[in-house]
Amino acid sequence: MRTSVARVPSQDTAARAIADFFYDSLVDGRAGRACAAVGVFLNGPREAATAAERPRRRMFLAGFRGPCARSPGAEGAGPTDVPALSPGTFEKAPSVYRLVERLSVTAEDANGAVPPVRDVDVVHLPGSQVDGLEELLPGQDVRSTLVFGGTLAPGERFAVVLFSRVPLSAEVATLFRTVTGSTRLALLSAGQPSPTVEADAARSVLESLEQLVAQRAGHLQTVVAQLRSATTELRRSQKELERREHELREEAAIVELLQEVGSLLAAELDLDALVQHAVDAATRLAGAAFGAFFYNILGETGESYLLYVISGVNRSAFDKFPMPRNTQVFEQTFRGLSVVRSDDITQDPRYGHNAPHHGMPEGHLPVRSYLAVPVMSRGTVLGGFFFGHPEPGMFTERHERLITGVAAQTAVALQNAQTYRQEREAATELQRHLLPTLPRVDGVASTWRYLPAARDRGAGGDWVDLIPLPDGEVALVVGDVMGKGVRAAAVMGQIRTACRAYAQLGLAPADVLEQLSVLVDDIAPGSIATCVYAVLDTRRDRLRAAVAGHLPPARRDQEGTVTFMDEQVGPPLGVGRHRYTEQEVPLPPGARLLLYTDGLVERRGRPIDDGLRELRELLAGPVGEIEADCDSWLDALAGGQHDDDIALLYLHRPEDVSHQVVTVVRDYAPVSSAVPDARDLVADVMRQWGLRHLANDMMLIADEMVANAVRHARTPLRVELRRAGERIVLEVTDSSPEEPRLIVSQPGEFGHRGIFLIDAIATRWGTRWIDGGKVVWAEIKTS
Repeated sequence: MRTSVARVPSQDTAARAIADFFYDSLVDGRAGRACAAVGVFLNGPREAATAAERPRRRMFLAGFRGPCARSPGAEGAGPTDVPALSPGTFEKAPSVYRLVERLSVTAEDANGAVPPVRDVDVVHLPGSQVDGLEELLPGQDVRSTLVFGGTLAPGERFAVVLFSRVPLSAEVATLFRTVTGSTRLALLSAGQPSPTVEADAARSVLESLEQLVAQRAGHLQTVVAQLRSATTELRRSQKELERREHELREEAAIVELLQEVGSLLAAELDLDALVQHAVDAATRLAGAAFGAFFYNILGETGESYLLYVISGVNRSAFDKFPMPRNTQVFEQTFRGLSVVRSDDITQDPRYGHNAPHHGMPEGHLPVRSYLAVPVMSRGTVLGGFFFGHPEPGMFTERHERLITGVAAQTAVALQNAQTYRQEREAATELQRHLLPTLPRVDGVASTWRYLPAARDRGAGGDWVDLIPLPDGEVALVVGDVMGKGVRAAAVMGQIRTACRAYAQLGLAPADVLEQLSVLVDDIAPGSIATCVYAVLDTRRDRLRAAVAGHLPPARRDQEGTVTFMDEQVGPPLGVGRHRYTEQEVPLPPGARLLLYTDGLVERRGRPIDDGLRELRELLAGPVGEIEADCDSWLDALAGGQHDDDIALLYLHRPEDVSHQVVTVVRDYAPVSSAVPDARDLVADVMRQWGLRHLANDMMLIADEMVANAVRHARTPLRVELRRAGERIVLEVTDSSPEEPRLIVSQPGEFGHRGIFLIDAIATRWGTRWIDGGKVVWAEIKTS
């Protein structure tokens, strides 16, 4: 502002420059003009007035900028031409003029003296409180009026009136005290003030600035203190929010886990998977280092077994420890008396304190925090959850409530799983008794397999049969009753019995299927079955077959070409009487035949055509001893992922006596002496067969397979050695559910190397599951 009035000739000119400065410089928040009008007032005459006259003169408008600056009828008057303004122009706004009068104190007292005035004053009025403002500045929407001024020099005063379109706060109005001093200096710079007046004006500006700085500093300190307090409170609130967010996330995770557990336990019917799901979820909910679930099951003879599963650590960490006994600590859980929760079980008076292990078996994982919850149903103890942690005080009342809830869900799921297992075992037992033991037939090497569905493991209605007939013929049957459980197995048994009867009557394949269709419609209305019935004439080397809605048999000739007998396929059994068509194909020595159910080639995610194409490739590839072939194909096609039961019947017609199967079988007790005994047996048999050059290899294979059976099964085992042409197969049967796998040993370990030895020596090897256990087999070639 002082720069804008530099080198002006008079105070009146300075007043106009100041008016222009305020009018042009003050803007609103959108960079628009904030002032509707600006007036700068001085007292005393213009340039012609004497110094003695000025104190007695009224304030006159020395500078103005705004829409009412032009006086009507004035010639040559510009918008800021002060002489063109009537002295009474602002008298149209009485409130404004009174403010100016109050600041300048224009009236004399009775003695002719001028009363003293304050050096600085600021008056702020909202626009609505100024009388006559709309008449003075029509249509300008004045929101605030600000008047400030004071002493210019002895006997001289000034005032500035700002009409603002922006509402001004009291705090902003106060800031104009400093602007008042700057305005005084600007006006004085246009005249010739005495050094005393100029110094007084500078001192006044400095004092105003100091007051402003002090005021703003105090305000800033207050704001800083408030900000610090707000920051502290915000940080506290943020920490509280983070804590609550963490708690909510934990709660959400627990709710999701509980929902997941409930869904898994409700849907799971396999007992082994069920108990593992339960202990895994409970261990996560408890926040335990490890957890165990001990549960009771009934064996086939009605005796009760106590089994367990582990979560959080490898099961091998507990294999060397005996089952827990009903001590004072465990009794509460095993008898279903109460939940046991201890912040430090080693300090519990019921727990062992004898040195050196204080109730803990040597080598046991350390346990301080302990939680045990019984799993009960209708007053019967089904099992118990046990959780441990090496740190004390880890389990709270909330953990106890959560695990108690999981225990209740587990109890219901266990009851369902055990009921399902009993029904499944009944159906499996029924089917086991209904399925045949295939007789030996001259000129035919045969084997069969039946695998329940891997996903629900419920017994179904699949069956196979081989029926010797007069005149060197043999009937071959594979069928599938739709459905699962006892009913499907029972219907299957009736169909199989009827089929054997029709076969003994000498009926042709088409006639047998026709009679069976009528029978199924009669004994099980609404049931449907598929079936392949074939008759092999070993004298004529011919095969006659009829198919009722079943997948076609696969035939491999002597040259290795595979064909499916799919030319004539009739409707399934159970749809009333129907005349079926027979097919006749050659099956000479050297040929092979596979009859199977759809579970072998069809499963979720794989179309049946893809399965048939893969089966054709396997049959057309290298073949050998039929038992090993079956196991290899089942592993390739099903691999434990089949959704339906699998039944298959596999035949090979040897070309000469050298291809006949020769078998040696021995049973052994599960003791360490079984290993050298089995090795000696293999050595003797290999010498008898004239295969001394293979004796060492077969003895090494026998060593590993028998040693594994003794170590893991601990039940009687069977060793079977078979020769079929150029193939030698060694089988070891045991009751262990553990499957041998290729495991890479760590440096310094000496275990897990036997399976690598078998894999290196044998042409092929594998495992197949049977009732009550498994068969591990290995095959080598004689040349």
